[in-house]
Amino acid sequence: MLWSDKKYPFLFIGLLFFAVSIIVCSPEPTQGIYYLEDNLCNERYSEAEQSLLPIPFRGGQLCVYPDYHISSGIRTPLDLGDAFTLVNRLGLRLPTPEVVDSIYVHADIKIAPIPMPPTSEMTTVAYYVRHDSLINAQLRGLGFDPGPSLREGLKAKLIAGHKKDVVYINPNSTKVAIYGWHRLNGNPIQPYSTVHHSGYYDYSHGVRPVSPEYFKDGSWIVW
Repeated sequence: MLWSDKKYPFLFIGLLFFAVSIIVCSPEPTQGIYYLEDNLCNERYSEAEQSLLPIPFRGGQLCVYPDYHISSGIRTPLDLGDAFTLVNRLGLRLPTPEVVDSIYVHADIKIAPIPMPPTSEMTTVAYYVRHDSLINAQLRGLGFDPGPSLREGLKAKLIAGHKKDVVYINPNSTKVAIYGWHRLNGNPIQPYSTVHHSGYYDYSHGVRPVSPEYFKDGSWIVW
């Protein structure tokens, strides 16, 4: 056949248009990377209660909960034993201060800490329910609607600054380790502390599971 046949010029033009459209419509490389890592996080840790999000970590990507542990629609504190039970069941782990700082730096939404009076009631359910409602009110003030399940209006948003983190310590420790509650200037209210016994928790504590591995150069690395 010769190119002078009528159908070949039209075929050539159509193929050229298709190739150009692929180039123009391709996503930016950064978008592709984050989308890929997000999928990897949730495929790797499919038992998680929340959809994990990737954050930069040691030259790779670490998978983290976007918010603290939630029970019955409320951000619920746990003592050390229950915190380890939770993360072990999910195949995850507690963060370290290094991870807590990185989560804050890369958070999509930074909330100002809301300390409440340190009374004898600060360990009661009523106190942390009240604190949770104040957090949600601040989110709404920033233009985000948590919705009845807390996550409806916050999908794919990493939130930080609203709790102290229960951080990793020896599971057999008689003390609980806490750290964080960053102010908007980036400085934490709570330095690393093991003052409280392992069964202690109050309204200001939060448990945020993170992955025990990070993804770098095509491999999962235990940290």
